[in-house]
Amino acid sequence: MRHTRVATYQRTVRASLARVRENVLDWDHLPWLHPETFGHVRLLERRADGFRVETATRGAPSSELLEIDVAFEPGGLAYHSRTVEGRGAGTDIVTRLESQGPHATHVAVEFLVPDVVPERADRIGAFYVGLYTRLWDQDEAMMMRRQDLLDGRLASGMREVEVDGVRIRHATVCPHLGGPLDEARVENGCIRCPWHGYRFDLRTGRSTDGQALRLSRSRAPSAGAARRAGR
Repeated sequence: MRHTRVATYQRTVRASLARVRENVLDWDHLPWLHPETFGHVRLLERRADGFRVETATRGAPSSELLEIDVAFEPGGLAYHSRTVEGRGAGTDIVTRLESQGPHATHVAVEFLVPDVVPERADRIGAFYVGLYTRLWDQDEAMMMRRQDLLDGRLASGMREVEVDGVRIRHATVCPHLGGPLDEARVENGCIRCPWHGYRFDLRTGRSTDGQALRLSRSRAPSAGAARRAGR
């Protein structure tokens, strides 16, 4: 199979090499953090060096499923995102990482596409560069928040909402990987993390997804109790 390098993409993200590696292996954030790109993602295989998923691009027919395999090379400074089944099978996106200090990593990406007609190479390359610019923008924001949380620069606040006529206060940091819950919509007494889709029942704090997680929450004092406490 003959590959054509249709484009390259480079940037320095404001996240450590450890956060970038963590992000690459974090397959289940894909449909939640990148809903404009992924219609769904189903895990097929998980390994220490990567994973394989079934997915479909947003808006594509359900019959147009893809299998994508992500794998780090030995040493952990480069990884491949290969389309192994479906449209674009054989495409290999190679990303090389270089630490630029405790809070920065240089990213260099090559887009290798099989059997490209020369007159289409620039158009395909522009598509991939636009796609990866958006994906890395979204990932960078997540990685920066995650690092702030780990470094103690981001404290968990509390938000007050109403559930079944009862005022409840809940933590604004997801207990999974620190996703933001400040503006999570309340639906049927539950909220969902925008990073990974984890769902919590605000009446109990328990995860409704079978995860061994609990969201910190408490019943808010009534207006009368609050006035009495302020005396």
